[in-house]
Amino acid sequence: MKTLYLFLLLCCSTLLLAQHKKSTTVVKEDTTVYTVVDKMPEFPGGSEAMMQFISKNIKFPSIYNEAEIQGRVMIKCIVEKDGSLSTIIVARGIDHPLDMEAVRVVSIMPKWIPGELKGKKVRVQVVIPLNFKLQ
Repeated sequence: MKTLYLFLLLCCSTLLLAQHKKSTTVVKEDTTVYTVVDKMPEFPGGSEAMMQFISKNIKFPSIYNEAEIQGRVMIKCIVEKDGSLSTIIVARGIDHPLDMEAVRVVSIMPKWIPGELKGKKVRVQVVIPLNFKLQ
């Protein structure tokens, strides 16, 4: 009988001391960056409005007028789910000061209309051309 009581006491104490694992669900945010989606991101007002924004805000350094350096800088960036721009880099540049001016102008752009894939807002990589021409 003592053995039975001892066995029951051991079982009960083991059950009381055992920790129950709680199941938790971890929802990972989708950080995938797409290049082609159902609905591509758009500058508010469209591409014409974007070109107006760029021409209004871009400053062509005066030293380049004499050097006659001109061309197109290609900026690659990510349009986030909320429309903000991130990871702004020069994909193809002309000259460092002009490249940095292009980055500056893109960084002050207003939030875009985000891209969508299957009805969900997603992160999309875009390339924005900025033209530097002599006046």
